[in-house]
Amino acid sequence: MDMKPWLGLADRVRAEGAYGYADFARDLARQLTWHGALDVATVLRSYVYGQPGGSELHKAVEPLYRRLGWEQAALVACWFRDARNRPGQRRPGGWPVAAPADPQAPKIAA
Repeated sequence: MDMKPWLGLADRVRAEGAYGYADFARDLARQLTWHGALDVATVLRSYVYGQPGGSELHKAVEPLYRRLGWEQAALVACWFRDARNRPGQRRPGGWPVAAPADPQAPKIAA
């Protein structure tokens, strides 16, 4: 997997401008599909925890991890673990991420 196009975007994330880790994660998901981006995020998480593997994907993602830095790589990996960011807004079991608010529900007094 060629990570070179992503290195420039990683620099933008580190620059703390308008382009943040969530934008980077969304771009990964758009370009690599959800599952491809999830693989990259999983490898980033392994570097964050100090336990990188020796696979080709791990070797390809290492420059991206170094460019993002520990903190931003951790935030990107966490973005993919947040169920609200999954395609279709569904959890793996099929339950909605959050129950919709019912405006007709009675208010509970504190």
